[in-house]
Amino acid sequence: MPRRALILAGGGLKIAYQAGVLQVWLDEAGIDFEQADGTSAACFTLAMWTQGMSGQRIADNWRAFDPLKAIDVNWPALLKLPVAESLLTYRRIRRNVFARWGLDWDAIRASDREAAFNVYDFTEQRAVVVPPSGMSERMLEAAGALPIFFPPVEIDGHVYVDAVQAGAANLEHAIARGADELWIVWTTSTAGRWRNGPLGEYFGVFELAANSRLRADLDRIERSNAAVARVGSGAYGRHVEVRMLQAEVPLHYLFNFRARTFREQVDAGVRDAREWCRERGLLSR
Repeated sequence: MPRRALILAGGGLKIAYQAGVLQVWLDEAGIDFEQADGTSAACFTLAMWTQGMSGQRIADNWRAFDPLKAIDVNWPALLKLPVAESLLTYRRIRRNVFARWGLDWDAIRASDREAAFNVYDFTEQRAVVVPPSGMSERMLEAAGALPIFFPPVEIDGHVYVDAVQAGAANLEHAIARGADELWIVWTTSTAGRWRNGPLGEYFGVFELAANSRLRADLDRIERSNAAVARVGSGAYGRHVEVRMLQAEVPLHYLFNFRARTFREQVDAGVRDAREWCRERGLLSR
């Protein structure tokens, strides 16, 4: 049997769509994953998976997400412009999102599921992978601490931020841990639409970093697979299958104000995943 890795790629709040995919992949198609990887806000969903929540529970948690209850402007910091620490804080996300989702840090740290939470250690200037045993509410905040928008997180003398600019998915780590199949849910836009202004350009850089790294990784896998087929060996020593569900999700990466749009995009993930699975013979109906 192949060793499957679930890759929950970063993509801002567009990743709510991933939860609908998981409802189908985990519960309806009954697909088992030996390991899972998350980057940026996708680490929120990875935390739920690591804790042992079902796909339905994960999807329902995202369906219940209310962006207005999560937004917390960092007013004291804004008085220090242009050297403000951040525009927003995690205070209301901790209270109104993590708590309501039922995240249990003791259960996550004790989980026997193999999970990789990607964060960027700015002190050491390198991306690092945190296992479940090293996770905490503060470390989960760090995984989603997108520079400018959220403050960096200091833990044990190290400053951590969101790792998405270093890559929205850590395919190399999954392969190094023995994955033969990479099941990727990709919600970062690939439409190539440039938007002017500081906000539009910031997320243009976000897309540039995420998509260029993904393409480089996929090209490397393709070259390795070709070498395995040709001479019996390649960079990874075996054939690595990539199964990717990619979607253009009509949510902003960060600024969304209607709860209904999150329910709609979770349900869109369900519909698309069902169709994707049926095309591959993974669902009978």
